[in-house]
Amino acid sequence: MIVPLVGNADFTSFTVGTPLPLTGRTDTAWDGEGLVRIDSGYVVVTVETEPRVERFDGTGKRTGVVTLPPHFAMQAPGNKGMESLTLSPSGRFLFTANEAALTIDGPTPTKTRGTAIRILKRDLTTGTDIELAYRTEPLGAGGASGDMGVSELAALDDDMLLVLERGFQADYGNTVRIFRVDLRTGAHVETTPALNDATPVLTKTLVVDIGTLPPGNATHPGPQPNPILDNYEALALGPTLPDGRRLLFVTSDDNASATQVPRVLVLAIRGL
Repeated sequence: MIVPLVGNADFTSFTVGTPLPLTGRTDTAWDGEGLVRIDSGYVVVTVETEPRVERFDGTGKRTGVVTLPPHFAMQAPGNKGMESLTLSPSGRFLFTANEAALTIDGPTPTKTRGTAIRILKRDLTTGTDIELAYRTEPLGAGGASGDMGVSELAALDDDMLLVLERGFQADYGNTVRIFRVDLRTGAHVETTPALNDATPVLTKTLVVDIGTLPPGNATHPGPQPNPILDNYEALALGPTLPDGRRLLFVTSDDNASATQVPRVLVLAIRGL
């Protein structure tokens, strides 16, 4: 189901709007992730472990699927499939990416090396796809085990994306950074059978490291290098303030765990 959050005038608090149940799905599997509004309907990443992206009309009724290139099914073991989904402001391009490297594209991240993922850009007018390679940062400052991957994208225009990298290490907590990438700087890899160290990857620019933000009065029940950190998985662009900064909403998923916290961070960022 889609649950809207309605912000007050200065976005310091939110109320829950009327939920929209998603109906007509053909199976009971559900691991809802990315969501975009297209025209009067929705496109939703409904199951990231397969992966599966489905279409729904404005009433929430399933109307079909978004077919992905077959190699995206060769995802790393565990919950490492599609999480991200965004639509360009023009409405022409849909973007998604696998969280961690496909099994054909190399290893999951280590302490010294990030994981290589494929950003998919689909032209909704022509139905054509391009893919570009992107490499995450290595694991965070904790131990040698853990994960780091792409949990969300947000399109600034037809070629510019914000990329949310989210990692977790049990002895440390989360590492969360947002980068900006220009897809015009990358080489197409849709016909590349396997990514490797010689594959050109997109150049990225750090926008914000969530772990460096002032925690304010935030607390956290689990180990975290900064109590404001958690399992952030969603990005949404908001309005531009009178001083030119644009609001960016960053939302966490607590996985129904007592050691995690559901949060909406409201960031004001110049240059967006």
